[in-house]
Amino acid sequence: MCNIGIRYEFKIISNEIKELRMLYKNLIDKIISLEEPTPSDKSAIKKKEKIVNESSLLKTLD
Repeated sequence: MCNIGIRYEFKIISNEIKELRMLYKNLIDKIISLEEPTPSDKSAIKKKEKIVNESSLLKTLD
């Protein structure tokens, strides 16, 4: 009998989580408009970055 109560509570929690996720998604969709990346953005995304070591980084930051 106790398992039925636990299952019921889990179902309620699961439904509430689904509802919260939907509300959050709708909120984000309103706040952040989806834009296509510019050609400059696309090239920056594809560009390989040079990886520096720690000592070079520290020299630059000094």
